[in-house]
Amino acid sequence: MTASLFLATWLVVSPGGDRVSVAWESGGQAVHVDARAGKVIGTGRLPVEQPYRLDRFAGTIRFGGEKPETVRLCREPVASAPTPDGRYLFVACLLPEQPALDAHVAARVVVVDPAARRVAASILLAPGSTGVRGIAVSPDGRWAFATHLVARYTVHTAQLEQGWMNTNAVSILDVARRRLHATVILDDLDRGAANPWGVAVSPDSKTLYIAHAGTHELSAIDIPAMLNRIAQSPPDEPANRLSFLLGVRRRIPLPGKGPRAVAASKDAVWVAEYFTRTLARIDPSARQSPQSIRAGEPLSKTRTGRGEELFHDATLSFQQWQSCSSCHPDARADGLNWDLLNDGIGNPKNTRSLLNAHRMGAVMWTGVRPSASNAVHSGMKHILFTEPAEEDLKAIDAWLQSLQPAPGPARGTAAAERGRKLFFSDAVGCVSCHPPPLYTDGALRDVGTLGPHDFVYGAGRARTPQQMFKTPSLIEAWRTAPYLHDGRYAALQEVIGKGNHGDLRGRTSQLTADQIRDLVAFLESL
Repeated sequence: MTASLFLATWLVVSPGGDRVSVAWESGGQAVHVDARAGKVIGTGRLPVEQPYRLDRFAGTIRFGGEKPETVRLCREPVASAPTPDGRYLFVACLLPEQPALDAHVAARVVVVDPAARRVAASILLAPGSTGVRGIAVSPDGRWAFATHLVARYTVHTAQLEQGWMNTNAVSILDVARRRLHATVILDDLDRGAANPWGVAVSPDSKTLYIAHAGTHELSAIDIPAMLNRIAQSPPDEPANRLSFLLGVRRRIPLPGKGPRAVAASKDAVWVAEYFTRTLARIDPSARQSPQSIRAGEPLSKTRTGRGEELFHDATLSFQQWQSCSSCHPDARADGLNWDLLNDGIGNPKNTRSLLNAHRMGAVMWTGVRPSASNAVHSGMKHILFTEPAEEDLKAIDAWLQSLQPAPGPARGTAAAERGRKLFFSDAVGCVSCHPPPLYTDGALRDVGTLGPHDFVYGAGRARTPQQMFKTPSLIEAWRTAPYLHDGRYAALQEVIGKGNHGDLRGRTSQLTADQIRDLVAFLESL
């Protein structure tokens, strides 16, 4: 079973395969379905217990028992899968942790030894790997499979053809050696397989099932044939060759929207379709259309629900390569620098969160878009290469405006209270540029962060330094690493300490190490 936290969809098939349970949200009530009759038979608790708990925003795993213990894992652990013998737990980490200017920026899969309560291995995925949503271990215990994007962020965003911006992938991990075996592109030459999410392996370990949340499909992949093709290919080919899986993978259209969780039993594959609140049942031995079972009210019945669905729908984009959520997972940031063309070319900047964007006035790092609504429309046109209906744009705006910040991991701590006093003090002066309630004044400011790629084109195509950048909101700043407009710092401590951020307008260079920790704790409470 794949377990996800926050905005999660849980899907559990009983050992006998006669009952399926789905919970659409983490901590939500489960809907129980009679697998053979295809009917809802009741609601209640999810029939699963785990001896550990992932804390997505603290980046930790907490073990229970007589001596509870918390272990630091990675940035945003969102899914986990144990090996059949229980010796290891493979954990998918959603986002990269490196500075965006590093040569190898990628998310990780962490391997945990539950008995020793320690990290046994930390496996760095292929460059550009982000949005790691699902992970599964084969029943034979040989392989783990992690679904994610491979962003081609080193090129400008001028087109979409042939996966120019984002490709969609599965990474194969060698369980015994606890290392990356290969990354395989899931897209076809002229049709993306966007936003791979849930993943499961058949009981005989021969078929890999992947839900594509952006294109509303299920991939069924012949594992032995895929591994054989990898063995016969140059090392970099599986991660870069479109249609690598041609002939060994079947793409199955699903009846619902937003497939996120997958579970496989001997005689059926089940897929939980988040937006339509339906379960799809696929008979792996037949070519017939999947059966659809209603297990809730579809989100599209409301305007905000419709907006959320559109935001995650890659079928809106040219050749289905990506959705809005490809670069903005959960409407936040992917941790990468992108060279958008709205302020020239050759000057990449870090992806910004969309939380509270509609309250910010002009948006983007240089304020080049007059409003968030304008940016949404422009993104559809110049990033997804589509022209949606006006009503659809308004629905996306409505959903983005409805977003609320997640509780900060340091909220309510003594350190955060000490940091709050420093933040609002005249001696430090953070509040002068970051006033509540949004903790930004929305102004363009020069805070001494000019980098080698910070320029705009002036008259005669001459390069002019770009030194003025929008003051970012500090709401959920703990969630938006890396920091500054070019993502040069991986942690808030570095922004305040190493970068002496604010010395042009505030006073942070004189802070002690303890004071910096307290100030960071306050930021982690917002």
